[in-house]
Amino acid sequence: MQIAKFSRVSRYLVLAVAAALAMFLVAGCTAKEGMPEPEAASDELGLVWEALDAANSNYAAPNPLDREVMIGGAIVRILEMGEIAPYPFLADLGRMRGQIPSSVPDEMADLWWATQIYLAENPDIGPDELAPILVRGMMDSLPGLSSAYFTADQLPEARERMERDVEGSYLGIGASVVAQEGRILLFPFTDSPAEKAGIEQGDSLIAVNGVPVGGATPSEVGEQVRGPEGTKVLLQLERLGEPEPLELEVFRGNIQLDTVSSQLVRGGIGYIRIHKFRDNTGDQVFEALERLKRFDMLALILDVRRNPGGSADAAAEVAAQILPPGGTFRFVEGGDGERREHLIPEYEGRLSLEELPVAVLVDELTVGEAEALAAVLQEAERATVVGVPTFGEGSDYSFVELEDGSALYIPTSSWYTPGGAWVGDRAIQPDRYVEYEEVPSGVGGEQQFNTAYELLDEQLPLFR
Repeated sequence: MQIAKFSRVSRYLVLAVAAALAMFLVAGCTAKEGMPEPEAASDELGLVWEALDAANSNYAAPNPLDREVMIGGAIVRILEMGEIAPYPFLADLGRMRGQIPSSVPDEMADLWWATQIYLAENPDIGPDELAPILVRGMMDSLPGLSSAYFTADQLPEARERMERDVEGSYLGIGASVVAQEGRILLFPFTDSPAEKAGIEQGDSLIAVNGVPVGGATPSEVGEQVRGPEGTKVLLQLERLGEPEPLELEVFRGNIQLDTVSSQLVRGGIGYIRIHKFRDNTGDQVFEALERLKRFDMLALILDVRRNPGGSADAAAEVAAQILPPGGTFRFVEGGDGERREHLIPEYEGRLSLEELPVAVLVDELTVGEAEALAAVLQEAERATVVGVPTFGEGSDYSFVELEDGSALYIPTSSWYTPGGAWVGDRAIQPDRYVEYEEVPSGVGGEQQFNTAYELLDEQLPLFR
C-alpha cells in the first residue's frame, strides 16, 4: 500500500530544519511565559519519544535511519500547523534553554521546546492531540512512499485495507463505490452480481438493508455491502429519470479483481499490461499468455509502468512464466542482517517460452515488486528493459505497534536483486532510455511502446 507523503518542498524543509538546529546551538534564552508544566506535558508527549525509539530499533535499510531528519520532520509539522516562518523561529529555538523533563531524550530537546512554544500559543490544543501529529511528521520525513502512523482506532482498518490490497478476489456485489458531491454512486463490473441484478452505471445508493448511507465513506459502504457468497443484500437506489427510488436484491458472489490486460498487436507481438500484483496476478498472466500463444505470439511486451507493486509472491509467479524455477527472484534482508532467498516457484502448466523475445516497459512509477520483476528479467538477460529509471523502492514494510495500541508502518526489511543490487540506491536503469512521448507514428501512439515494439520486431523474421 502506498500513502501520500510530503511534497518535495517539504522534504527540503525537513533537511533545512535538521541542519538549522545543528547550527543554532548557542547560549540563550529561558522558557517563555504561559508554557505548560514540563513533567505534565512530557507524559502526554511520551508517544513521540517512544515512536522514535521504535523506528530506530525496527527500521531496516542499507542507509541508516537519520534521527535528526525525523526530529526535523516533526518540527516541520509544527511550522506548518502554526503557519510559522522557519526564521526566526528556528533561531529562537536554538537559543532556548531551561529545565526539560528527565523523560525527554537529550536529542529531542529542540523538539520539546518547539512543542512548548506551540502549545503556549495554541491553548485549545493539548499535548495528547499534538503527539500523533508529530509522529506523522516523523514518518513523512522517511524516504520511500509508504511510511505512516496509525492510531489505535485506525489500525484495524489499515491492516484490513492492506490485506485486501493484495487479495485477488473478495465477496461482494462487484461494483466500484464512489463518493461524489455528497452522494454514493455505484458502477457495476461487467457480468457481476450487481450488473445481473439490474444496477446501472452511476446509480445513487440511498440505503443498504434499510440503513441509510448518508455521510458514509466508500470504504464504510463497501463493508456494509460485503458478505458471504450466495447471501443477498437489499439496496435502495436513486436513478436518473426515475421518479421514485428503486429497491434491488443482489446476491453476493466471489468477485475476481482483474490486474492484467492483454492484446496481440500486428506482427505477432503480444502485449501484457500488469496494473498491480495481487494474489491472482500470476494466474491472470498465465491465462493471457495462453490466449496470445493460440494466436501465434512471436514476442512479448510486458508493461509494468505505473505499477505500484503489491504481492511479491505474485510477482515471482509472473517471473516463473519466463524464467526456469528454482532461481533467485530476490534476496530479502531483515534488521538482523540475515539475507533470505526468495526463489522463483514451480508453476504448474508453465508454457515453453524460453526462446520468446521479451521487452519490459518501466517508468518512474514502476515501484517495489514491479521493479523486482524487471530486475530479475534484466539480470537473467531474458528481457530488454525500455523506458526511464524506476521509482527505487527497495524496502518491504510492516507494522510496529506502540504501547497505546497505535502503530508505525515502516521499512523492516530490504530487498536486493539476484545480482546483489539494492534498488533503493539507483532504481532499475533501463537498457534503452526512452521518455514517454505521444507520437502520431508507430504502432502504439507513444514512444516507449514504439521503441519496445521496434526492438522486438527487428529480432523476428521479416516474413511471418
